[in-house]
Amino acid sequence: MKLQGSTFCLREWQLTDEEALLKYANNINVSRYLADRFPHPYTLADAQYWLNYTTTASPVVNFAIDISGEAVGGIGFEIREGERRKTAHLGYWLGEPFWEKQIMQQATALIVNYAFDNFDLARLEAVVYHPNVASMRVLEKAGFVKEGISKKAIFKNDEFYDEHVFALVK
Repeated sequence: MKLQGSTFCLREWQLTDEEALLKYANNINVSRYLADRFPHPYTLADAQYWLNYTTTASPVVNFAIDISGEAVGGIGFEIREGERRKTAHLGYWLGEPFWEKQIMQQATALIVNYAFDNFDLARLEAVVYHPNVASMRVLEKAGFVKEGISKKAIFKNDEFYDEHVFALVK
């Protein structure tokens, strides 16, 4: 399955993406404002774990951001359970050489359409750690609305961050 952007595509992860994952994910600037489940350093074992998980998962909810045949980032969503089963949590990352090129803005728009068109969802949500203003802009340009700020909700890199909560309702 492929979702086409102007200079990239979103495609399913492949076991052969291991080298690209190590190249782009093992960067403190990439992982700085991501959940701890996206580790730094990003090791071969981390890449293998992710690729084994995502290449066997069904349905497909995680995609590689592919530029010229190379996975340079990722975007996906996690569908909640129980009373939150109509909500999915969106997450994404992009290799630093590709920042500020509108790629993530387009990728977010593609994944939003895919999620709402193919799954029984009423809401997509994402959280952003302050001071990741670039990620906040990506979400706002994709139509997400900031619903609130949870003060000191995140403790990472030996400091507290406020968590900005964004959502897009179908």
